[in-house]
Amino acid sequence: LRTGHAPLNKHLNRINRSTTPKCPRCDREETTHHFLIACPAYARLRIALIDEVGTRARDLKYLLNHPKCIKPTLRFIAKSKRLETIFGDVTPPVDDEEEEE
Repeated sequence: LRTGHAPLNKHLNRINRSTTPKCPRCDREETTHHFLIACPAYARLRIALIDEVGTRARDLKYLLNHPKCIKPTLRFIAKSKRLETIFGDVTPPVDDEEEEE
């Protein structure tokens, strides 16, 4: 996701693996930023991500690089099911600390 070489339609279209660079949910160009930060189809999931990470979840660089964002971002991706056909279930395991919260 950090490099832009994710299995999202903008990249897939660039390497001739998709007929369109558009998002299948909202018809805008599907980039990593669009998927994680902007797509209206994932607004509810994004609220949960922001609740977990804070308002900096709207900052793609922070979201993809800060260690505290890894599991929340993976949960977002898993719940979106957008990358499931490529990666399967990416839901991170629950830590003992997370269960106590």
